[in-house]
Amino acid sequence: MLFTRLLPLLCLLSLSQVSLAQESATSRRRVPETCAVTTPLEHPFVPPRPYRHNLANSGVNWFGSDTLWTILPNDGIWGQGEKTFWFQEDWGRYKGSDHWIPAIDSTKLTVTARRLDGPAPPPEVGQASSSYRQDWKAFLVGGINFPTPGCWEVSSRYENAELTFVVWVVK
Repeated sequence: MLFTRLLPLLCLLSLSQVSLAQESATSRRRVPETCAVTTPLEHPFVPPRPYRHNLANSGVNWFGSDTLWTILPNDGIWGQGEKTFWFQEDWGRYKGSDHWIPAIDSTKLTVTARRLDGPAPPPEVGQASSSYRQDWKAFLVGGINFPTPGCWEVSSRYENAELTFVVWVVK
């Protein structure tokens, strides 16, 4: 008898806990107004040839210039251990069994990041390595392990090409 009286109360309490957990997750996924993240929709980019034909309508959010580009999330939110993909028109020439960008060329890509909304140590940036997809051609992939959540500016350079953008990093 006591159990049947407590059951509705227990259900109500468990629903409120689920609601609080969902609200907390949602608030972590919001970008504060103080962090001007770079969104592909504000800065549309269409990859150059040979990527244009295969990729322009693929739903991927490209950001950059004809000399160096990457993929950004629509909302500007990244995880703390995010992988990054880097593209350059010249890398489209690697075809057939030579899909891979030579290691000597992949080491030319440098990536740095700095937190804009407070002090933080620099992130760990992994050395980029070559990869290949039929629709993406040859590209470089690397990882960034941000030490703290917050507003981060990411800059990359490959020879004379530079690319900078801002993301909101969450756990």
